[in-house]
Amino acid sequence: MTRTLDSAIHFLSATNAPITRWGRSFSAALLAVMLAVAVAQIASRAFFNHTLDWAEELARMALVWSVLLAAPLAYRSGAHVAISAFAEAIPPRLLYATALVLNLLTAWICGVFLLESFDFVARGFTIVASAVPLPMGWVYAIVPASLAALLLVAIECVLRLARALLEGRCDLLLSGAVPVADTDRDA
Repeated sequence: MTRTLDSAIHFLSATNAPITRWGRSFSAALLAVMLAVAVAQIASRAFFNHTLDWAEELARMALVWSVLLAAPLAYRSGAHVAISAFAEAIPPRLLYATALVLNLLTAWICGVFLLESFDFVARGFTIVASAVPLPMGWVYAIVPASLAALLLVAIECVLRLARALLEGRCDLLLSGAVPVADTDRDA
């Protein structure tokens, strides 16, 4: 049983590590785009007394994409808001069982939202952005991609916790209820 879990964890780790690295890199590039657009907007107003109508909308789109691209990395590395006071007060085995349930719920929510997101994207193709002539479906396309990546990370977390509980070991590094993946080793 643990050999199967180890194989699944290894596969998910090998899948999630490059996805989260790519998401981080692309997110950083989008933040640079946001900065460039903001500087261009300020310069255009200051020097030419002209407002770039598309700048705010493009910056908002880049912000949404950057957040959704970075979310799987934040989940996987435990870089999220965690209430550690409760985690420190719970006995380790109960904490792991609670973490397992919470990560199962997270996986379920991501799965449900992932299924719903396809209709969301399809409906987006019927709407055109107001300032940037782009169907909103292209902007919304990041939602199922991000949810799929979050679902893979949630499954990896569930399997790591299940293996620890089955082996009776409580040696995972937890951030709240999320087992932190060894990002240095996975990189």
